[in-house]
Amino acid sequence: MSRALEPVSRAGRVLFELDRFELVDDHYELEGRWSGVRGRRFIRPALTALDDGHSIRMLADLVHKPWAAEDGEHWEAAFPCRAQTRELLAAELTVAPDITIALAAPGHSGPTRAPTPSKPPASSATKLPAKPAKPAKSGRDEGAETSLAQALSDARAEQRRLKTALDRAQAEKLQTETRMDELLGRLSQAMRDRDEGRAARSQVERELTALQDERAELGIERDSLRKQRDEIAADRSAVVRARDEALRATEAAGSARDEALAERGGAISARAQAESARDDATAARSQAETERDAALALRDHALADRDAALVARDDALVERQAALSAREDALRDRNSLRAKLEQHHALEAQESSARGAAMVMRRAVQEPRAFQHAPQILPRAMAVIVLLAIVVALLIVVRVG
Repeated sequence: MSRALEPVSRAGRVLFELDRFELVDDHYELEGRWSGVRGRRFIRPALTALDDGHSIRMLADLVHKPWAAEDGEHWEAAFPCRAQTRELLAAELTVAPDITIALAAPGHSGPTRAPTPSKPPASSATKLPAKPAKPAKSGRDEGAETSLAQALSDARAEQRRLKTALDRAQAEKLQTETRMDELLGRLSQAMRDRDEGRAARSQVERELTALQDERAELGIERDSLRKQRDEIAADRSAVVRARDEALRATEAAGSARDEALAERGGAISARAQAESARDDATAARSQAETERDAALALRDHALADRDAALVARDDALVERQAALSAREDALRDRNSLRAKLEQHHALEAQESSARGAAMVMRRAVQEPRAFQHAPQILPRAMAVIVLLAIVVALLIVVRVG
């Protein structure tokens, strides 16, 4: 398109002045100015493009949100291209349910406004020739003039017919363009309705899935509630049974209480007797404890005496064992001494006998006859001394044993 087309608007007064519409990288960038939009609120702009017979719908990037439009103020929007597109044949901008603007093909810039119908220009093929100056008339000239007048009349009639046909063609063209714009608007609206329907169907499907999930959860919750109901019913039955048992137990407790009250008097008298017996038992127990303490003291003294006697016995046994050992040693010494003493006595007896005999013989030779009885006293004295020594030794041995 080399010119902007008339916008399709239900209000009929909204105009868009295009400043720039081109493809930059992967975005279609659109800039312009609106008029006749005072008090209007735009939705998210949508760009519907016709690419080689395929309709492509693109939503505006959120970077320019909220796309507020003011009369005569700069307005821009960017549409991300989600597919590889060829040269666009037509494009439409939708900013409200009742505002759809036909745009020039990308790459055309400069201010453009929606055209208004204008009178068709006069055809260049039917220009009237300038009226020639009248020459002097002749017969041939009159015939030529008559022929020229007829041709001029035919040309004017043809001009009027062509002008009528041109007016009709331009009217049909304008009507066709208006119809095409209306059809494009309806197509855009249908595409929007289709997209909205798809979105609504997706939303319904999501809601259906959510409802199915919720129904499943409700089923699970219902089963849980039923289980809780059964448990509550079982608990209620158990509570009723427990209540009945408690009532029966209360009745039995009342009967037992009456019996207990009846037995209470006897228990009180029995308790008095028991308290008297308890006092007697307490006194007896005190006396028994006193006697027990005395007996324990006597037992402790007896145990102490026993322990001392045992210690003395152990000491006596030790001393006795030592005395026995000493006695055995003394007996051995006595026997040894006795054997030595007997041997000594035997030797002494032999020596005494020999010495006595020698002395007797010597005295018999030397002394007078009056002193010859003296040698008999010495052996007796020696025997007495030996006997005394033996007695002393025996006394020592006995004392040691």
